[in-house]
Amino acid sequence: MADKKIRHTFPMPRTAFVLLLACVVFSVLPHIGRVPTWMLGVFIIVLGWRIQVFRERMRFPPRWIRLLLVSTGFLSVIFHHGTIFGPDAGVGLLITAYLFKQLEMYTKRDAFLIVILSYFVLATEFLFSKSLYTSIYVFLVLILITAALVALNQTDRTIAIWKPVKTALVSVLQAMPLMLVLFFLFPRIGPIWDLGMQATTNRTGLSDRMTPGDVAELSQSTKLAFRVEFEGEIPAPKDRYWRAVVFDRFDGRTWFAFDDSYQRPFDPTKLNVRGDPLHYKVYMEPTGQHWLFASAWAKITGIKHFSANSLMNNAAESIDYPVSYSVETYQNFDYEAQGLTHSSYIHYTALPPQGNQQAKEFAKQVYHQLGRDPDQLSSTILQWFFKENFVYTLKPTRLGANSIDDFLFSTQRGFCAHYAGAYVYLMRSVGIPARMVGGYQGGKPHPIGNYLLVHQYDAHAWAEYWVQGRGWVRVDPTAAVAPHRIEMGSLQDSLDEESLLDSPFSGLNVRNIALLEKMRLMADYVDYLWFKNVVSFNENSQNQLFKDLLGEVTPQRIAILLGTTAGSVILILAGWLLLTHRPVTKLDVFDKAYYRFIRKLERKGLELVPGEGPLSYALRAQKKFPDQADNINKINQLYCDIKYGCSDASYAESDTLVARSDKLRPLEKELLNAVARFKL
Repeated sequence: MADKKIRHTFPMPRTAFVLLLACVVFSVLPHIGRVPTWMLGVFIIVLGWRIQVFRERMRFPPRWIRLLLVSTGFLSVIFHHGTIFGPDAGVGLLITAYLFKQLEMYTKRDAFLIVILSYFVLATEFLFSKSLYTSIYVFLVLILITAALVALNQTDRTIAIWKPVKTALVSVLQAMPLMLVLFFLFPRIGPIWDLGMQATTNRTGLSDRMTPGDVAELSQSTKLAFRVEFEGEIPAPKDRYWRAVVFDRFDGRTWFAFDDSYQRPFDPTKLNVRGDPLHYKVYMEPTGQHWLFASAWAKITGIKHFSANSLMNNAAESIDYPVSYSVETYQNFDYEAQGLTHSSYIHYTALPPQGNQQAKEFAKQVYHQLGRDPDQLSSTILQWFFKENFVYTLKPTRLGANSIDDFLFSTQRGFCAHYAGAYVYLMRSVGIPARMVGGYQGGKPHPIGNYLLVHQYDAHAWAEYWVQGRGWVRVDPTAAVAPHRIEMGSLQDSLDEESLLDSPFSGLNVRNIALLEKMRLMADYVDYLWFKNVVSFNENSQNQLFKDLLGEVTPQRIAILLGTTAGSVILILAGWLLLTHRPVTKLDVFDKAYYRFIRKLERKGLELVPGEGPLSYALRAQKKFPDQADNINKINQLYCDIKYGCSDASYAESDTLVARSDKLRPLEKELLNAVARFKL
């Protein structure tokens, strides 16, 4: 019965309505992939419906239609994501409720609620991206939402966007100094709850298992994996191996990454280093994994992590947001050179008992002919790859059940994972401990920023085998087949026939257009600076800042620093506003004359009562000073004519501003003379 009643909506200003619709569209735009595609059409219909309601061409839908739309929308989002948990599903549900709320915007309170929800929906974009361009977009939409808030408190008969936008822009800019103080000085604390981003967010990157075909998919991605900033010269491409994960188990077709629960801690007593250390800093994009990218042996600082005996470095938390950390490493080192434990030897020589028999027999035969020398066997395998008809390609032939045999003796076409996996299999076949390592190789130096760009297409796999007295030795079988892949340092420069440029949307397509390439590099440099100086400003960076500013860091000193700085900013801002403040309205000549008339009466004891109008005040004055009744009446009449146009001498509505001014000027002059002559 309630829906049959015509609900009266508050007369929303046109400017506010236009800005609110713009807020809704631009707040939702970055999230369109988080709701089913067909629902986008429904949302367009909802917004169109709301526009027609505003134009009084349609009414709000009845409650049962709204309930049906919301229920269908919620179920569609849950079906789309397969869960109601996680940031993607959560934001999808939020957006669904947010958009359908447009059909319930009856009162001014509802409009304010839309504004608040717009702020919230916009902020959720930072759950998925913190890039400079995302931040700029959020800032611009923030101005728009604030402008809608300003416009809701104004009245207008026409659409005037710029005025509330200007007010919003000034307000936000005034707040930015205090925002910067809080960003740098307000103590940072860890998260009190976890969104579980890795559970529902798909990202490109290395996987914890590797079956031929996985790395090929990675190599076709032009997404950035991480940046590296060196202290000194950038190493040669052949020395740029960025270790991420160790694949230690093989089931006959798939290599599996080291299980974290079986990882033993790194033992520094088994490490020997030589030469000078190399220092650099890694700015890593989100992966959803725990792996940290670094050289084979690396001392990592700036992030909580666990260094394993396999020389893997795992962060304490999954990398769901951009992170940075510092690395100290040595190019020349050996680890576990004095020997392996029995369990490690068994672990790194294990193979499935069945399958790939031809490869096993081949390895045993060659190993026996070489006098059971591990280094000779390794060298022979690499020469075999080089001399035979092995081809490096990202589009290999599919392999059968005995994948190693098929690759080595039949197809002989594959990419790094094929060669590294086959190499490790042959070494293990004769009892030599070996393992496959996944990570990245190479990278492109940035010509402006003097840092290294490592993309997903630089993903790589190589091998390590263990030798008594030398420890783990790195071997890259891919270098035997496609040395340019290693020496040039980037897959993009070494595989013309495989063409990473198949996609018309690939960023690499602009390499041959000088201007666009420069713009692309400059954009990356700006984003790098944003990442380095803003996104990477974490708890450690803040602690270092406190040490630089305070020396001894204590809670009391931090509180004093924060309070003093924030208070100074507020005082400066308040002072500036006070000095630049101007009266909202400037008194006209006739107002000043009338106030002089009032002051004359007040000096004789006739005070103007707050809220009292000119007519009431004039009647009281005439009663108190009857001998001046005519003069009082004349002054009051002149003022009312000028101020309110309440007599025949006032201007007509059809008069122009010039005509009105011409009519008022004699009255103003007469009023000034009357007030000047008025004496008690």
